[in-house]
Amino acid sequence: MLMTQACSRPLEPQPSCNFVQNSNLQRVSWNRNLPVKFFVHQSVPREAYAAIDRAIDEYNQHFGNGHELIRIVARGSDGDLKPSKDGSSVIYWLEQWDPKRSTEQARTTIYWAGSQIFEADIRINAAHFAYHYGEESTFREVDLTSLLVHEFGHALGLAHTSNSGSVMNTHLGSGQDRRKLSGPDLANLSCEY
Repeated sequence: MLMTQACSRPLEPQPSCNFVQNSNLQRVSWNRNLPVKFFVHQSVPREAYAAIDRAIDEYNQHFGNGHELIRIVARGSDGDLKPSKDGSSVIYWLEQWDPKRSTEQARTTIYWAGSQIFEADIRINAAHFAYHYGEESTFREVDLTSLLVHEFGHALGLAHTSNSGSVMNTHLGSGQDRRKLSGPDLANLSCEY
């Protein structure tokens, strides 16, 4: 009888740098599979496109090094409104939302194998929130650019933080502008990108 045994060195735990970590305490990220390519579902109103672009620019300006970290590959994509593990990263605008989670402004789901993210879907709760799309910082609604800067952080692998100045802070209040990556956000992202 012939037996083979797979041998590998145990992976050393990594400092989290506020990233989601796998069961071996390794940070999960896109590693070098950049840019992260998103489709914008046809459910997303055209008025929201500029806010999406501003949020992406915040990441690309700091980490692109002349290259894109995040890219929109198509706008107005058709398909099911139900996010699924299908290999495509999509931004959805949902007019129906789980009533038990009505205070949730958005949800990003990432899929990974090992420490490699291969898909991220962003769902925006349009059932329970009104959004501000514009460039000016005076508004009463939830700022869509700020919300998307936060959700793109999740798509890149970042977890929530209680740091009030971070774009990854858990709650974004109506009328709050949190469009710029903070010093700690930039330091955390530098661990992987």
